[in-house]
Amino acid sequence: MSPAPRAAPRREVRVPQQARSRRTRERILEAAAACFEEQGYDETTTAAIARRAGIAVGSVYDYFHDKRDILLEILHDTVEVVADLVVQGLAPECWQRADARASVRNLVHQVFHARKVQPGLQRIMWERFFKDPEFRAATEAIEDRVRGAIETLLRELRARGQIRIDDLATAAFVIQVSVEWISSRLVLGGSRVEVDAAVETASDMLSRFLFPT
Repeated sequence: MSPAPRAAPRREVRVPQQARSRRTRERILEAAAACFEEQGYDETTTAAIARRAGIAVGSVYDYFHDKRDILLEILHDTVEVVADLVVQGLAPECWQRADARASVRNLVHQVFHARKVQPGLQRIMWERFFKDPEFRAATEAIEDRVRGAIETLLRELRARGQIRIDDLATAAFVIQVSVEWISSRLVLGGSRVEVDAAVETASDMLSRFLFPT
């Protein structure tokens, strides 16, 4: 019995060192984001990305293995920016002098309105979450980071006597998932509820949970 054929090794991609190469790589990412947003992931081809970027198809493969590789990088860049904003807003020092309920509202407002940026691309990322383990792992790593920041804030608020929550890990999970799911359904799911109205209601719900008195 003949041995099974070995999988062909993946082609090495170029790590841009010069400014021109970095610009070309950035053009590919920008073109891919636009194609994904307008056409969806399945309908987008590397040829379409190359055409949008104004380069040869072969040049795309100089920098990325395939369109999945491109989308993974866009996922990292896009979601990481949003996560950075959220984590900054959760820093305990930002809550020292501000009204706690106002801080909750500002944070929810940031998350909800961040979902309005490139909604088509964000839909694709959610679709890939359920289909591709690598996308799921990348998304969950960011979620864990945000959840950790929530738990740190809750610990600080409890130390100040502002909340009476004992199970901080579970509370952080519920808060993170609630805000994430509501914002996703609101903007990406085509909900008829107005974003600002949802911000007010979700903020009130979280404030009543955290600060019942």
